[in-house]
Amino acid sequence: MIGRWIFIRDKRLTRLSVVVLGLGVLLALLVMLPLRLVLGWADPPGRTLKAQAVEGVAWDGLVGEMQLGQLPLGLMEVDLMPLPLLIGRAQFALERPDYPGARPFTARIRGNGGGFAITGASGELALGGTMAPLPVRTLTMNDFSAQMAGGSCVSASGTLGLVVPAMGAMMDAETVLSGEARCEDGSLIVPMTGPSGSERVDFRVAPDGQWTATMSLVGLPPDMAAPLLDMGFQQRRNGVGLTASGTL
Repeated sequence: MIGRWIFIRDKRLTRLSVVVLGLGVLLALLVMLPLRLVLGWADPPGRTLKAQAVEGVAWDGLVGEMQLGQLPLGLMEVDLMPLPLLIGRAQFALERPDYPGARPFTARIRGNGGGFAITGASGELALGGTMAPLPVRTLTMNDFSAQMAGGSCVSASGTLGLVVPAMGAMMDAETVLSGEARCEDGSLIVPMTGPSGSERVDFRVAPDGQWTATMSLVGLPPDMAAPLLDMGFQQRRNGVGLTASGTL
């Protein structure tokens, strides 16, 4: 239709026509920009954002088996946010699609050559064996935000939590341990406690990307501690404990 209009009006393109035509082509390219291409631009090494399958355009895409570092996110709707592009930031809105059995999750993430940030993250993420040997099932977030620059934590806020399944008489039901996130000497620190105060997980991500999580259960009588020792916990002062570690 554009071609017909041009030749009906005039065989020669005016300067305005060239500008309008160029803007139209540019707009069409932007509208159809593949999400896979944009994710590659935002994280060229592929260390921060990983995915098994990417479908759709940058403004309305779907990513399967998405990972944030080594953290599994699963199936996510991913949209490139246009306003941050005006200041040179590739920022994405993440939301888990609504399907039977899905737990809500939303977040905003952005990255560049020397840093990464996640803001306003709320919901649940199934961990599988990501934090083995710790007996944790789910990671919870409540308005969690963290900004990393050069590997170091520069700001953090909100709540992180871990869902622990029942583990005998000491924890005879599913238990949630949670705490406020903060930065300390370049590390991300989250001290989590349970409802009784005797359950604790100290979580730390160092500037080199190494993370450690130490679970402690204090004040246990011998008959309650014995089954936990059989599960791999170690005897410690005033209770038992278990440590897991890995790399993001």
